[in-house]
Amino acid sequence: MIRGRTRKGRARADRLMAAAAVSTPLFRSKDHGEPVIVRGRDIEARGERWIEPFLQANMDAIRRIGARPEPVTYPDLRLLLHPGSMIGAVPLVSPSTRKVVAGLLVEPRFSWSALGGVLGETGFAVEPSVGGGALVPGSAREVPPWVIAGPVLNRIAALLRHLERRFVPCHEVRAAPRGTIAWSTWASNHVPTGQWASFPCAFSDPLDDPGLKASVRWTLGRLRETLAMLAESIPARLLLDRVQELMVEAGPGAARRPATTDVAPSVGSEWLSRGLEAIHWVAEERGLGGARALDGLTWDLSVEAVWEAWVAAFARRLGTRMGLVTSPFGGVRRAISWSGHIRSMSSLAPDVALTDPTGGRMVWIDAKYKAHLSLLARHGWDAVGEDVRAAHRSDFHQALAYAALGDSERVDSILAYPQLDPAARPAIAVASLATGGRRLRLLLASLPFGFVSPDQLERTIASWLEALA
Repeated sequence: MIRGRTRKGRARADRLMAAAAVSTPLFRSKDHGEPVIVRGRDIEARGERWIEPFLQANMDAIRRIGARPEPVTYPDLRLLLHPGSMIGAVPLVSPSTRKVVAGLLVEPRFSWSALGGVLGETGFAVEPSVGGGALVPGSAREVPPWVIAGPVLNRIAALLRHLERRFVPCHEVRAAPRGTIAWSTWASNHVPTGQWASFPCAFSDPLDDPGLKASVRWTLGRLRETLAMLAESIPARLLLDRVQELMVEAGPGAARRPATTDVAPSVGSEWLSRGLEAIHWVAEERGLGGARALDGLTWDLSVEAVWEAWVAAFARRLGTRMGLVTSPFGGVRRAISWSGHIRSMSSLAPDVALTDPTGGRMVWIDAKYKAHLSLLARHGWDAVGEDVRAAHRSDFHQALAYAALGDSERVDSILAYPQLDPAARPAIAVASLATGGRRLRLLLASLPFGFVSPDQLERTIASWLEALA
């Protein structure tokens, strides 16, 4: 869509884009939320045998978003897509034409602001995977700009680190001759004015690609403008600081909006092609708060991985308060020695370990992005479904296996679950096990998905410390 040059032309273009968006549905749900219902008329399919061809055409996108398909025939034929622990946006194509006919957007269960706070607190330790698919209809304005801005800045940072210099023609008036001197210009312009020692020179100098650097400066400026409108949010503020650092690294100079014809100048430079792709995302306003873009980029993010990073960040704070040494996330691994030719798991790897330097105490923490603790608190063990009991039983045995690692006299093994009600007090259940001379406890503890205030952080730490006392 070419933007009109007049106000009337721009308004007409906006109306056309809005009309096109109405005809293309965007299915929305939340991670671990209600299933998305897809019917044949939604994806331009006819007849009663469209589900299998539709799944064949869209299975890669459905797997990328972590959804589980379920065909249903009563009371009418439809397909249910059950969201999992992935969020993101993917396009859905027609089983007959393979053209994009709909979009699927899975949003975070704990709201965008909570996700942004967690990403900011963890230093964007987990970032979304962007690109690799067609544009998703109607998703650009539904996703906060900072979701896509983080990967864009990563690509630009890599581009600046690997930028290669090349010889660029330069024209400069110098006191000492260099390269080719334009004697006719010197004789006609410099000599009559007494500038005998000023020589107009033309030479080649090894410099960074000026066009590419100009596009980088424009992109960073555009990101700064977009993120400045969201400066009240934690992730936007952190990304603004990163934008400023990259602008200093890019240096002074001209800024130029990249043209659609710009391509990577050298084949095989992945960092360069990825950087140019990200620059064009910003230029085309795809998912970065553009005023006119309706179709957004394909992307996905594992909320389970974000939860694990959040639990690890909280464990570092907890370990400092308890005087224990906190291991890096996944930094503890214990090998399992097998005898015979039949083997199973090769090692046990808890998420986080808090260790007493004297060896008298050990705390294991394993992050579980599940609603098990809330369901148990609300309904009890006998009332929850068999699938929940089976999954929780597996987690319980996993925590017991971690407790067997090491020979500390006091061992606490914690399963950390998300707290569904952010305003409630953390729910903590403690079970003690008799193990001879060792004191072994298993804890089920909840943790808010992000802290809304310092007071909530202090209350949560105090609840965990009380349970671990």
